[in-house]
Amino acid sequence: MKKILLLLLLTLTSCMTDNPPQIIGSPRFHAGSTEEKIADETETEPQEFTVLFQRENEEFSPYEPSDGTYIGAWLMPDISIRMFEHMTEKRHAIYVSEINLGDEIPISWLLHCIASLATPLIIVHPPNNPELEDVPVVDLIIYLAQRLGSFNLPMFIVFFPEESNSMMPAEYTLLFRIARNAFHSHAPMTAFVWSAPNHTATTQNPYYPGHSAVDWVALDLLSTWKPETGYKDILQAFEIFYSSFHEHKPIMILPLGISHFTRGDYVYRLHDTATEIKRVYNELKNFPRLGLIVYGDAFTLGHFHTDDFSVSIENILTNAYKQAISNDYFLQALERTPQETRRWVRAMEHGYFLENKIYIANRTLENELFIPAPRQRTVINENYYTNSQRISGKKITACAKRRVIFIENKS
Repeated sequence: MKKILLLLLLTLTSCMTDNPPQIIGSPRFHAGSTEEKIADETETEPQEFTVLFQRENEEFSPYEPSDGTYIGAWLMPDISIRMFEHMTEKRHAIYVSEINLGDEIPISWLLHCIASLATPLIIVHPPNNPELEDVPVVDLIIYLAQRLGSFNLPMFIVFFPEESNSMMPAEYTLLFRIARNAFHSHAPMTAFVWSAPNHTATTQNPYYPGHSAVDWVALDLLSTWKPETGYKDILQAFEIFYSSFHEHKPIMILPLGISHFTRGDYVYRLHDTATEIKRVYNELKNFPRLGLIVYGDAFTLGHFHTDDFSVSIENILTNAYKQAISNDYFLQALERTPQETRRWVRAMEHGYFLENKIYIANRTLENELFIPAPRQRTVINENYYTNSQRISGKKITACAKRRVIFIENKS
């Protein structure tokens, strides 16, 4: 099938609508540094688009952005915050450090975060000091909460991310709740993060501490190259995880990593990796409750001990990353209080763009928007869809560059 081109419907924006030149939504969803062009000929094949719709009077978790996604980085020890932001030409909202419970907190690193106007994210691992074996873990937790609380700073705490591999669920969830309560008392500006063991985890996972104890959920997304398949499509895995949690909690990717070198075949794939970095960041904009992406600027991440995920060493990758995060959608500073109470939500069903018309799945209308589908319907790929011009009470537009349909509530 020939590749179908989608070009610009509006010359000053990247979005197309049923009734040009209408523009919808908040600026971050539609701001772009490049223009698009609209196809000169009518398309005859349905083009699949992600569908985002708005909900009113939504509750937000601590530091959850009302619109957009924070960018963050997990840096190698020899790369400073100042150096990294000079290379990427953009401030980052969040930086990451790790400690073992009972160890001294990284004061120097915290001061660098403060100086850079960045928010600390600290991953707390179990104690690893033999001298602390007789000290109750709860005492160590309270002491850490008191020390961090003394800084009076917003921060994120990822608590015991790997303990689902070594503790029983009841023991882990109890300890997590105790830790969250301790931080709530002694470091109330802290947001508590549960790190999921894999992308198939759901709210029914026995290690999930429960909505009342969790502010954010985190998942790592690491992509490596295989000669027979190329890069693994990590967005498919993320969509599974996102669909499980986005109704309940904001989500962070901790970390994101795309390998450009593996010691399996000793081949550098800088250009392929650069393309993949830009693709992934662009498509992640279509997950509105993804609140934070932390890139892992490291030689190894997770269990991939033979891959290089860094972007700060090679100019090609640094430039690709710089381009990927340049859009205003990626936020440089923490938002302490949501600016509004409406939220964009990713629909379960895709929509379509066909012959200059936007089509919404009837299941989306009835099951998620709670409005009756008009009697006149269109069959696309064996499912029922409605022409957006027949849907009243909504302002519906589409963005060609992002391949997204936006359903906005009319004031």
